[in-house]
Amino acid sequence: MLIGIISDTHDDIPSLLEAVKEFNRRKVDFVVHCGDWVSPFMIEIFNGLNCKVISVFGNNEGDVFRIMKKKGNVKFHDKVAELKFGNKNIIVYHGDSKSLLDCIVDSEKYDAVFSGHTHISIIERKGKTLHINPGAASGICGSETTGKKTIAVYSTEKDEGEIIKLK
Repeated sequence: MLIGIISDTHDDIPSLLEAVKEFNRRKVDFVVHCGDWVSPFMIEIFNGLNCKVISVFGNNEGDVFRIMKKKGNVKFHDKVAELKFGNKNIIVYHGDSKSLLDCIVDSEKYDAVFSGHTHISIIERKGKTLHINPGAASGICGSETTGKKTIAVYSTEKDEGEIIKLK
């Protein structure tokens, strides 16, 4: 199974359109959004995906009420989503508490941890747990990756992730 991972879309419509195109091209089975949609209109862009979307909320969501009204093919969880894809136990958390994120990763309770928030793409293994932060699809906000628009994919069969740079 191939899972697309995206985070911190921050109202960047062109990048989100490109991410949807890339996820469809790679024929992902699901997309996981790690939070920080910001505006409700971003959700409608995911209607172009050939799969369902699972999302958690981040720390920068703008109008959550309207986001929930426009959910379309997106299934929202609150701050954390515990998922099972095939034989993999996965947790999704935006990552706005570094100490909590570190505890989740270090616990080795999950096969994979998907997070966002930092706008820095990461694929690292700690024990049995693979931590993937796709970076920011929007490429904005103060970090050394500003201007780099990235998403990720995770293969449950290979237990590997890949960072994909958007244009």
